[in-house]
Amino acid sequence: MTRLDCTVNSCLYNKERCCCKDNIEVAGDHAKHSRETCCESFRERTIGAAQSGVEIPTKNTEVVCKACDCTFNEDCRCTAKHIGIAGGAACDCKDTECATFRCRCE
Repeated sequence: MTRLDCTVNSCLYNKERCCCKDNIEVAGDHAKHSRETCCESFRERTIGAAQSGVEIPTKNTEVVCKACDCTFNEDCRCTAKHIGIAGGAACDCKDTECATFRCRCE
């Protein structure tokens, strides 16, 4: 499990800068920079939308990672002890990113 901090305040699963989902998926098959990744688990919190069914935020989250060139990716699992998902007021998953992504090519 990875310690996850999330600054995507507009995400339905974000509560107190933590994710209420026990697993997320990070996309970025061909990513070479963090801005080329995204949290595919993002769901926009809209006015009138129901709160997440799981309302207890957790710091430890399982992260499925499709960013094959990330140094922390091992068999499509994130091995980083701590990651950050960024995106502030995102409206779409493409407005988010894994701020911890580090390319193997660096």
